[in-house]
Amino acid sequence: MFCRTTHAARLTTLALATTLAIGCGGPAPSSSPSSAASASGPLVTAAGSVAPGIGTATPSALTALTRDGGWRADIDALLEARERYHPNPWHGFDRDTWIAAADAAKVRIPTLTDAQALVEVVRLAAMPDWGGRDGHTGIFFLPDSGVHAYPILLWQFSDGMVITAARAPYEKLVGSRIEAIAGRPIADVLALVEPLAPRDNDSNLLSYGPLYMRITELLAGLGVIDAVGPATFTLVDQKGTRSDVEIEPITVADDVAWHHGDPLHLPDDRPLWLSKRDTNLWWTFLDDSRTVYIQYNEVLGSVGTVAEEVLARVRQGGVDRVVVDLRNNGGGDNSTYRALLTALADPAIDRAGHLTILTGRLTFSAAANFAADLEQTTDATFVGEAMGGSPNLYGDVRRIDLPYGDQALFMATRYWQRSTADDLRLTIEPDLAIPLSSEDYFAGRDPVLDAATGQTPAGE
Repeated sequence: MFCRTTHAARLTTLALATTLAIGCGGPAPSSSPSSAASASGPLVTAAGSVAPGIGTATPSALTALTRDGGWRADIDALLEARERYHPNPWHGFDRDTWIAAADAAKVRIPTLTDAQALVEVVRLAAMPDWGGRDGHTGIFFLPDSGVHAYPILLWQFSDGMVITAARAPYEKLVGSRIEAIAGRPIADVLALVEPLAPRDNDSNLLSYGPLYMRITELLAGLGVIDAVGPATFTLVDQKGTRSDVEIEPITVADDVAWHHGDPLHLPDDRPLWLSKRDTNLWWTFLDDSRTVYIQYNEVLGSVGTVAEEVLARVRQGGVDRVVVDLRNNGGGDNSTYRALLTALADPAIDRAGHLTILTGRLTFSAAANFAADLEQTTDATFVGEAMGGSPNLYGDVRRIDLPYGDQALFMATRYWQRSTADDLRLTIEPDLAIPLSSEDYFAGRDPVLDAATGQTPAGE
């Protein structure tokens, strides 16, 4: 079984696409239309490919598209792509309901601004995903998409939506909690934005929602702000001071250059779980808790050496537990993790109360495949957040360039079943749910690992 992608942090040529569609079936960079195949899997079209017959209109045909006709052509292309490439296009949504919504949007196009038309297209692309299990499918904004982003990175902590990084001249905003945008409470803004985002599950939306909220064209199209451009953010800083700050958007290309194609991960590298994120797989021994700690950040490359080292260390003795941290892992190639899975299922490790898996909102795609395999083959305990990927999910995306609006649609082309066929769950809920507050994060604390290693009372 095969699932190809490249980790978001390594892709500096894509913005939201490289972070929302990472993992099993996520886009891989390509400079020309091409397909790639493995010995054990079907053809997987790289992100640079354009699906034949869709989004490939001739120059004369593009010239013939009027503004209204162009937006309608984009909507029609969404339907054609879904029914041509998705293995089960209406698995979570009624086709007739979608057709009615698409027809209504096409009728309204002459009365809509371009920002409002964009919202309609993005919403329709995500609508069949609302039932979950399809977080790879949707419109993810590329540097040449013509849209703009507010140069702040966000994370939904247990105590609110907080700015975790900011580009000049907004660096002093880091640590501030967002209460409102243009006077609209942040909860209301998220409620408007989330129907535009694909999702495997609600945990997936914890990371996706803030990313779509950064796009000024979407906020304008939703009516949160009056027009594309600056927006007033109502903030409360870490001292409790409330203020209104106007933030100017930048092009998505400039945004990518700033955050290096990785707007999803928390940027602080002080706590252990955020260190060495550029290393696919590594481990260490934590003397205080007699824990073998394994951080698995990307499902790529050979894992055999690390698997052998871990198993040898456990057999050596003096190990109370093994903890596998998947919180930063957005996926990769699910044909590469077998040796690690086998080692973790060894009786030396797979004993009651001995193996713990840490998951979170960014545990997605091939990493979710790995977590589901662990659940099926071991007695592991899960700690942290519900994972962002589903035990069974749609992946292996194909890029389709829409004919008019400069947007790229990414469409899942394959179903990955890692749990039982009748498993209707959209995620693996943790046995022990541990929230992360902004206070913990900025203090460099990791309550999830602390709970997993017995360093704090469970749930504190």
